[in-house]
Amino acid sequence: MKPIVLDKKQRAEIEKRRRESHDKRIYARLSAVLWVADGRQRQEVAALVGISVRQLTDWLRIFRNQGLAALCMLHYKGDPGNLTPGQVEQLKEKISQGHFRSSRQIQRWLKDTFAVSYSSTGVKDLLLRIGASYHQVSGFLWKGNPNKQRAFVKKVRRHQREAKRKGAPLTRRYYVDACHPIWGMDLVFRCWLLVGQRFLVGVGAGRSRLNILGAYCPDDHEYLDIRLTRDNINGEQFVNLLRLLYDAHPETEKFILYVDGAKYYSKPIVKEWLARHPQFHLVTIPAYSPNCNLIERLWKLLRKEAFNRWHKTFDSMQAGVSEVLDHLPNYRRELETLMTENFHILKKQDIPVEYREVA
Repeated sequence: MKPIVLDKKQRAEIEKRRRESHDKRIYARLSAVLWVADGRQRQEVAALVGISVRQLTDWLRIFRNQGLAALCMLHYKGDPGNLTPGQVEQLKEKISQGHFRSSRQIQRWLKDTFAVSYSSTGVKDLLLRIGASYHQVSGFLWKGNPNKQRAFVKKVRRHQREAKRKGAPLTRRYYVDACHPIWGMDLVFRCWLLVGQRFLVGVGAGRSRLNILGAYCPDDHEYLDIRLTRDNINGEQFVNLLRLLYDAHPETEKFILYVDGAKYYSKPIVKEWLARHPQFHLVTIPAYSPNCNLIERLWKLLRKEAFNRWHKTFDSMQAGVSEVLDHLPNYRRELETLMTENFHILKKQDIPVEYREVA
């Protein structure tokens, strides 16, 4: 039997498809390919998936000869029920446009449009059969300019190449941004509860706020910050962060800092400090483009880890923040995949027409 050998790119694509698959049959096929590639015996893999070795061999032959797309193609689609193929396509088109907030709305639409009645369970089964799922919408800043974002990413790639050239000045790059956790208000977690149960979590008045101005280096995952409980982030505090970077790496010949459009980056005190330290260079991230600021992902991790529980006092909240930001090596595995300079920039065809017209 021929072995299954996957390169890094193939494995990543199979794992991605497996995560996103809502069909157990496709999930089983993808898992089988991964397990065989890992060196497991085919008899063991067939038993895990619940199929015969012959069926497993057929799957592997399809993958080897026809590729991943063919492996994920199911020739048996199931009975669409009371709808014709054309009606199913109309329903899928309507779903893809985000018209329905509940299965009950789909029930009504099917009855009004096609005079076809489904029970509550029946319409949910129908949706699963045609490949629909219920999940949260993805928000985006419609004022962000994809062309400017792509130009920024191009600039980042150029900085990466220049820093690696022979004879280039010793360079460090940082993504800089502010974060403002509010005690008693930032609660980011969900949990299982008993049917009919209410679980109460106390919140504060939102008057106690922790101001964080952080800098994250994508090349070695170094993180430095300034945390303030009384003062706001301003030009003077940004200069303090610059001093912190300079003191931490006095041998560095060139600092590149990617910053957003906050006004304190252009204050006179900042301009004066930069004039005295020409090794520091500020590169502005396009407006409405948090997707291009890598440190935004770190703030997301911070909220997920530090605000998944209620903090009784403001000091307790600060301790929770420190528990994450002062011990980032504990999250190294997560950071290695999260904090990569792979930026998701929307393509024009992905943006709904109404937003294109407004922009």
